[in-house]
Amino acid sequence: MNGFSPENGKRSHRTGGGCPPCPPGRLRVLFLSDAIASRNGVGSYYADLVGHLKDFLAHAELVSPGTDAADPAPAISFPLPGDATQRLYWPRASWIWGKIKTAAPHVVVVPTPGPYGLLGFFIARYLGIPLCAAYHTRYEKLTEVYWTSVFSGLSRLSMKGLNRLLFRLSQQVVGTSEEMIAEAERDGAERVRVIGTPIAGSFLMPPFAPLSRQLASVCYAGRLAGEKNIGDILAAARELSHIRFVIAGDGPMREEVAAQAKRCANIEYVGWVSRERVRTIIDDVDMLLLPSEEESFGTIALEAMARRRLVLVSGNCGILNWPELAAGVYAIAPREPLAEAIARVSAAAYPDRLQKADTAHRAAKAFNERTVTQWLELFGDILSRRGRAGENAKRKA
Repeated sequence: MNGFSPENGKRSHRTGGGCPPCPPGRLRVLFLSDAIASRNGVGSYYADLVGHLKDFLAHAELVSPGTDAADPAPAISFPLPGDATQRLYWPRASWIWGKIKTAAPHVVVVPTPGPYGLLGFFIARYLGIPLCAAYHTRYEKLTEVYWTSVFSGLSRLSMKGLNRLLFRLSQQVVGTSEEMIAEAERDGAERVRVIGTPIAGSFLMPPFAPLSRQLASVCYAGRLAGEKNIGDILAAARELSHIRFVIAGDGPMREEVAAQAKRCANIEYVGWVSRERVRTIIDDVDMLLLPSEEESFGTIALEAMARRRLVLVSGNCGILNWPELAAGVYAIAPREPLAEAIARVSAAAYPDRLQKADTAHRAAKAFNERTVTQWLELFGDILSRRGRAGENAKRKA
């Protein structure tokens, strides 16, 4: 099977479809990420993906902060400027080298341009292992929000330069939207591919909680930061006092959220919670909110869809770029206050909301299955190109 283009659901030239020179059951893949597994969208993405790939590959492993008790990196970390809740971990090069040598991967995937990703990138290059770079986050845009003007300018240049390095020297670059793929192409990527987002197996398993006839509760789970429009959620909670708002997460706006929860009886702030607790929170409400200023995809929205919940996202959420997923969510209209958007969904007929939740679940389940297939095809394409290049070199010799 080939993958599908997010614009129209049809087969796309960007998705390839070659066969690997060795069966998937013998294929070994290593992912090196700076995102803590299941801590944020990128961390959740690769933890979930590896969980699915283990059913198909000889070896699928995620190397990131906290995934291995023997990793010395947690003792060496630095808070990111502007947000002390986010930290950058510095692994030992010898330890990363050992992980790569032991895993003996056919392909190395690098989704972040931090110490883990870059060390893995350079070691894989040195060892001649095919590389795949993944583009999930516009880090240079985050520097505009949190870092001082002088440092921000330098940081944007650095992040841009690192991305260009990864994109130009990798055999394949993937992203979760056409927009991000276009940016990667402008930064030097030659082989690009739009690819979906996986869902943790536990989010796909029944039982599923029934929707209330009246929309009585909503939740937000994620980073508590300005670009997530947390202020809009708090304002909506003040206006819609008859609806319970559950907020989970950590970030620079944590104190503001906690203070508002003390003042408003309909706001419940539960702090940072585990992935399994997130699933419980989603099951306990009628709708998930994701009103972010910018969201490259919105993994939490996909997870809520899988749980048969209603989902309300901003017009800037990347999940809307996939028509089959967009059909299962509600979108905040341009310049529409969040409170009005919530009230609009609440006013929809109950059968219509039930149908939307069912559409969401079916779309999320199919999307997850297709995403796993897309990654398997991607690995096959990378190795097929490598095999053809080797044959061509032999003929020329």
